[in-house]
Amino acid sequence: MGMAASQARLLSITARMTDVEYKSQQISNTKIRLADESEQVAEAYTKALNKQKLTYTNWSKEGKMETISLNPTNVSQAGMTLYSRATGKALTADEISAMKNVTSSDFYEMIQSGQFYLVSNTETDDNGKPKEMSVDGTNQLAIASDTTELAKAEAEYNAKTAKINNKEKLLDNDLKALDTEHNALKTEYDSVKSLISDNVSKSFNLFS
Repeated sequence: MGMAASQARLLSITARMTDVEYKSQQISNTKIRLADESEQVAEAYTKALNKQKLTYTNWSKEGKMETISLNPTNVSQAGMTLYSRATGKALTADEISAMKNVTSSDFYEMIQSGQFYLVSNTETDDNGKPKEMSVDGTNQLAIASDTTELAKAEAEYNAKTAKINNKEKLLDNDLKALDTEHNALKTEYDSVKSLISDNVSKSFNLFS
């Protein structure tokens, strides 16, 4: 191989190595983003595991105990009224209707945060006013794990995790192929560079 051809070959190999290194860096960046995504999925699942809901236990006419998951639209069925802590007034029918998509676990968080509170329709406090219901186990209100939300979160977690794992496997395969290609190019690069060096040495020896 002549000097000019060797130099052209070396430049070509260098360009290909740079391209491979660039692609490898892109894959590494994508894997970092996937790791962040995986962490977010895990955090969402952990949050779902810790989610709780507010329940109300009552007895039916047949004497059977029944437990219902409370939300803004069914508190009246449990003999209670939903009040706003900010105004101190009961929510109107329209305001409650607007909260129809609030889940039991979200409703529990609203009560716990003090945004709303529940008042009994039948019980009164020492001052003769409607009694505010506390979530401390002293009445028919209780806290329970939200199994519905948990099942949904688990299914979503498994689906997203499987998708992320599949992407990572494909990226690992691509990265492995690029590493193999880069090693082959490096070997060829060293070989051509050595050939050029030998040609230069021989050329100088002719004039020494």
